[in-house]
Amino acid sequence: MIRIIVATLALIAVAPAAADFMRCGNDLVQRGDHIAEVHRKCGEPVRTSVLENEYGAAVGKREVYDSAHGSRDHLVTYHGERVVRIERLR
Repeated sequence: MIRIIVATLALIAVAPAAADFMRCGNDLVQRGDHIAEVHRKCGEPVRTSVLENEYGAAVGKREVYDSAHGSRDHLVTYHGERVVRIERLR
């Protein structure tokens, strides 16, 4: 539980900027995509944290994907198994 809180705080500390999509090679990831589709297009994330409600039940995930060619990393937030937000990390 402590690890989840620390990981979430670390992700919040980074100044994200909203994005409508992210590019993984020749593929695009956008809001509404299923988590399995994102993993197929982008590979495994470099970091993952679980989002919990006030009762401790998992309600979603946050995953950080490493961008190629020195561009910004992306933070993808899922509610259930669908992308609800994509942010560029500075």
